[in-house]
Amino acid sequence: MDSNEIRQLDLQDDPLDAGRYPIDPWKFTEYGEPTAESATLFSLSNGTIGVRGEANAPRNLGSGTFLSGFHETFAIRHAEEAYGFARVGQVVQGVPDTVDFKFSVDGKELSNPRKTSQTLDFKEGTATRSYMYDIDDGVSLEIDIVTMVCLFRADLMATALTFKAHGRDLNVHVEGKMNTDHPVVSRAVDPRKADLIADGGLRKLEVDAISRGVADESFGAFHCLHSGLTMGVGFCQQTGDEMIPEVFDIEVPDGGEKQVLRYAAYNTYPINPIGVDKGLEVATIGTQNSAELIRLCAQTLNWAVAQGLERLQEQQRAWLTRFWEESDVAIVDGGDGRLQQTMHWELFELAQATATVENGVSAKGLSGTGYSGHYFWDTETYIVPFLIYTNPARARDILSYRFRMLPAARKRARMMSVEGALFPWRGINGEEASAFFEAGTAQCHIDADIAYAVCQYVSATDDHEFLATQGIDILVETARMWASLGYMGWDGTFHINTVTGPDEYTALVDDNYYTNAMAQFNLRKAAEALESLDGDELNAAVQRLSIKPGESMRWREVAELMKLPYDEKLGVHLQDDDVLRREPWDFEHDTQRPLLLHYHPIVIYRRRVLKQTDTVLALYLLSSKFGMDVKRRDFDFYDPLTTGDSSLSAASQCILAAEVGYGDLAMQYFLESLYADVANLHSNTSDGIHLASAGGVWMSVVAGFGGLRDSGGEEFSIDPHLPNEWDSLTYRLVVHGSRLVVTVTHGGVTVRRVSGDPVTLKVKGELRTV
Repeated sequence: MDSNEIRQLDLQDDPLDAGRYPIDPWKFTEYGEPTAESATLFSLSNGTIGVRGEANAPRNLGSGTFLSGFHETFAIRHAEEAYGFARVGQVVQGVPDTVDFKFSVDGKELSNPRKTSQTLDFKEGTATRSYMYDIDDGVSLEIDIVTMVCLFRADLMATALTFKAHGRDLNVHVEGKMNTDHPVVSRAVDPRKADLIADGGLRKLEVDAISRGVADESFGAFHCLHSGLTMGVGFCQQTGDEMIPEVFDIEVPDGGEKQVLRYAAYNTYPINPIGVDKGLEVATIGTQNSAELIRLCAQTLNWAVAQGLERLQEQQRAWLTRFWEESDVAIVDGGDGRLQQTMHWELFELAQATATVENGVSAKGLSGTGYSGHYFWDTETYIVPFLIYTNPARARDILSYRFRMLPAARKRARMMSVEGALFPWRGINGEEASAFFEAGTAQCHIDADIAYAVCQYVSATDDHEFLATQGIDILVETARMWASLGYMGWDGTFHINTVTGPDEYTALVDDNYYTNAMAQFNLRKAAEALESLDGDELNAAVQRLSIKPGESMRWREVAELMKLPYDEKLGVHLQDDDVLRREPWDFEHDTQRPLLLHYHPIVIYRRRVLKQTDTVLALYLLSSKFGMDVKRRDFDFYDPLTTGDSSLSAASQCILAAEVGYGDLAMQYFLESLYADVANLHSNTSDGIHLASAGGVWMSVVAGFGGLRDSGGEEFSIDPHLPNEWDSLTYRLVVHGSRLVVTVTHGGVTVRRVSGDPVTLKVKGELRTV
């Protein structure tokens, strides 16, 4: 398949070769030579460290290992300069690998294994690479490399190498030096890929030797040339109780096996986007700081060795046991199990990417370099809901990172001539890194998306302390942005002009429906949140945020008068003021996909064509505001215009299609979302996981077929739409601190309370106390 194509899924067939990818609900295995996509599909992460799997292509940016928030910067060169353009680009930077090994027998380096496979184990939390090498006639060597990135500890990973000899005793020479080769790449033509200038990257720092009875080369400190970010890494390895160097020989008896354990630790200074003028605050580069990072790595390694691999594995299994108890989605469909297997793969990716999250969650997590490691509104709209209803503490961590971005967002707002705070469209450290403002910076709906997630979280968790200390700051500053961005028109309504909604194929429009509707929600919720604070909390917020008398009343007035385009004749909400005046796209003849790689942006902008759902997404997020007839008419109007070039599109299309009664279409969209990565439907799985799409898979099942709605905290209801092909669906939720298990069959809905206090919710239109 051409790298610029979007694959159409044949719903009648298994999208994967069952011989190459056998079906197992709790494992994902690939037999045979790996592909470029394999590195992504078999990647491991804990939200702080990410390690890519084996592939038949070079590792991007010279590494298959990444650290959360660790990035390089570069000067953005615009064809023509203008005030306010993003000046500094950001790109995730690969760090030294500790899982690369070279093997030799009888002085000959091993290559071209007779058999090879990779396995991702969803219960063990490990990735296994297996190789079978023919040494000579009747003699072979089997090597298994099992890697575990610890979900229970942010800075640690472990690898076990097992050697098995067949035919005779074998002396295996192993080179396990740290891979510090980090070549950089030039600008990518495809904006979905990575970007980096030629003179950036890692530089090794000289530090005092750390004595652990192993070679000094087993430790290192590095910094990015331009961003100044510094990281330390170290590893140690042993066979039995003996510590061994990074290059060693091991005797493997015929018919027997030998094992080598390697523990690796990574540490980096946290990203603190707190400086109003400095933007990104980083530790000073120097020997002292670098030595401290290495000391922390050595400390972690001492702890790991004392624990031992077996104890670490027990902790990993225990973490995942809790995760599956709290987050599993069980589908009984009478099929061969591929659907359930892939559902578990998606959930496992969400678990990995958010286990120890500190610096937000990027669009690719830590599985690859796609989108340069940036994160977008995808996080709050597609990933945070999953966490809110399964692990609220981690949802709060992500929202707290947005809170820490506020100083940089305030700075950006001043540059863009608006009040309050304007969060970056894309980036890593809190600064705007999008040079393409038409489909980037103009997407100011990011403010409302974050505010929506704050309200959704507070409503589902009753975490008033977060609202009073962090959430209120986000709500107030984003409300201020909206009130100053728009204006009161001659028609008596409030207009927001020259923006881009979630649909990036419709740019710089007036009164985008999604943007205006979400801004309205943001404004109202900010005013309500202020009213919910008690006296001391309110006084503290007024002082901290310099809230003026009557300011919240102004937000309510703006919200009440917000322009929400609607066509009475068609009976549909208009995506923007000009959508009906644009020429329809010629879907019959202009068929190349994705459009962004085959047509100039202007060609796309002047047509009526969508990259992803826009108005339809608002129908889901603000569900309680719309009747069923309105939802169906809007869906019927916009769905034929949507190309699905965005991997996010299928999820919201699935949810609405299920709700308005288009079961077959909902299933088609669900499968497109489910198999986006494992079947490489968008031809870019090699660049990393579509993590928001994984969140969208959860939403498709729980909100689409499972019928969950909260409208950003304005309601809580369950009204399922179980597919005809399925016998049952079971999913898990945390609501107001109580854990619930929801089971949907064609005979009805059962909601069981596992822990916590009784919860009252609306099920199929009737109030029910669980």
